[in-house]
Parts: sequence; structure tokens; C-alpha cells
Amino acid sequence: MAFVHNIKKNWLHYFIYISVAFLAYTLIKKEYIVLPENINFKYFALSFLVLFVGVLIQGLSYKVILKNFGYYISAVDSLIAFGMTVLSRYVPGKFWVHLGRAGYIKDQYKYPFNDLAFISLNSQFISIWLVVLFCSLGFVIINISVLIKTIIVVLWLALTLIIFTRYFHSIAQWLVLKISGKEIKIPNLSFKENLRVFPVIIAYWLLYAFAFHLLALSFYADVGYLSLMYFPISAIVGIAAIFAPGGLGAREATLVGLLALGGTTTVLATTIAAFSRIWFLAGELFGFVLGGVIKICKK
Repeated sequence: MAFVHNIKKNWLHYFIYISVAFLAYTLIKKEYIVLPENINFKYFALSFLVLFVGVLIQGLSYKVILKNFGYYISAVDSLIAFGMTVLSRYVPGKFWVHLGRAGYIKDQYKYPFNDLAFISLNSQFISIWLVVLFCSLGFVIINISVLIKTIIVVLWLALTLIIFTRYFHSIAQWLVLKISGKEIKIPNLSFKENLRVFPVIIAYWLLYAFAFHLLALSFYADVGYLSLMYFPISAIVGIAAIFAPGGLGAREATLVGLLALGGTTTVLATTIAAFSRIWFLAGELFGFVLGGVIKICKK
């Protein structure tokens, strides 16, 4: 019983160890450790700076999101909850990061765990919806076939109806149950209630988008401002790839395709996409270290 009690008491530490172990295993297996050559260090350094600011804003966004639903936490605990669990996205399955975040806040504030986890998951759906909206507008104006443009717009409209309307949400739940044989709960959100969290989510996605644009420029890639949509849409594809820890592989493949579509050579696009994994991992590690340091200082 003492062993079980120790696990319950120190669950966050074990959660962190498991997350880091899966991260190390995945990086070694996928051989993502690459070093850039022939780069513009001014753009390169700026890309990291903007990325770190984006991570900081995303860490604070949890406070804003919870406040919108009547749960009040400090900025300090928001950063700790985000930072201490950010690497759990590399653990197989897509829900560990939400469970870990909710678990920490529950321990600190005694708020209902299920509510916290569901709010965190809801915020991801809002995030996906906003990114798809932003990127749909970008895809409409670039030179691709009308069919692809139509499919993208239709997908965004379908996502909007499923998330924000009861009728289409019920249909989607029924289809998922029939296809998978399992009852997988899809969030049904109120547009009006969630409107107040849009600015903070848009803020960190714009920072990530601009940071990647600077990264591409640091490799002397000939990219225009439409490249601002490349990283957000590839990240959403990574989230949708349920069986890819941290979106590994899916995100990079999407980036290669988008960069090549924008006129970047396939070789350079592959180099940028591969290095972007280590680049964004540096941002995640920044969040992890920041959360850890704040947690130690808080004690």
C-alpha cells in the first residue's frame, strides 16, 4: 500500500519521467537529430526568440481558458501545468497532455478533474477550428485546383457545424459510434461562450507561424507570407494523426508538401521540415524547463 500511496503522491514526477523517456525513444528511433548548414543566423536567432514568446503565451492561455469557464488559477500555476506536461504529447495517445494538465490543477485547487480535462480538450478543438479557418483563407488564394479549395472550405464548414451546432454534433457522434463501435465524445461548444478565448489562442498561433516563417528564411528559402500558414496547418495534421506521438512524421510530411507547393525545392523543403522538429522541440523544452523552474521556486 505504501508503494501505491507513493505513486499517487508523486504522480507528476512519474508522468514527467515517462514523457521524457518516450520523447528520447521517439527521437532516436526516427533519427531526427540533424544540424543545419549554411544558415542566416539573424533570422535563425529571431525564429527561436519568437517561438519562445509563443510558448510563453500558450502556457498562460490555460489561465485565460479556465477563467472563461469560472475556474480561476494563477499565471504561475498555468505555466507549471503547461510546462510540466508539454512533453507528454510524445506518449502514445492524444489525451495525456490534457489529463496531466487537469491533474496538476486539481491537486492545487481541488477543482473537478473531469471538468478541467474536458475544458482543456475543448480548447484544442477551438484551436483546430481557428487554424483551419485561417489556413482555409490562405488556401483559397493560392494557386491550387478549385477542387482542393472546395474540399478545404467544405471541411471547415463541416467542422464548424459539428462543434457549434447540436444537430450536426449528434449526427457526427452517431456516425463515429457506427464506424468505430465506440462512443467517443466530440465536444459541442457554444460560439458565444468561447469567443473570449479566441484572442489568446490566435496570438500564440500567429507567433508560431511567424517564427516558422523566420526559420524558413534562415535557410534562404524563397517563401512569401503565405508560408505563415504552413506550420499551423502541419501542426493540426500532426494532432489529427492519432497514432503518431507528437505528430512525428505527419507534420514533417505536410511541411515538405506545402513548402514544395510554394516553390521551395524538395531537398531544401525536406531539410527545413526535418530541422523544424528539433526547432519546435527546443520551444517545448523551454516550456518544460520554465515550468520546472517556476515549480521549484514556488516551493
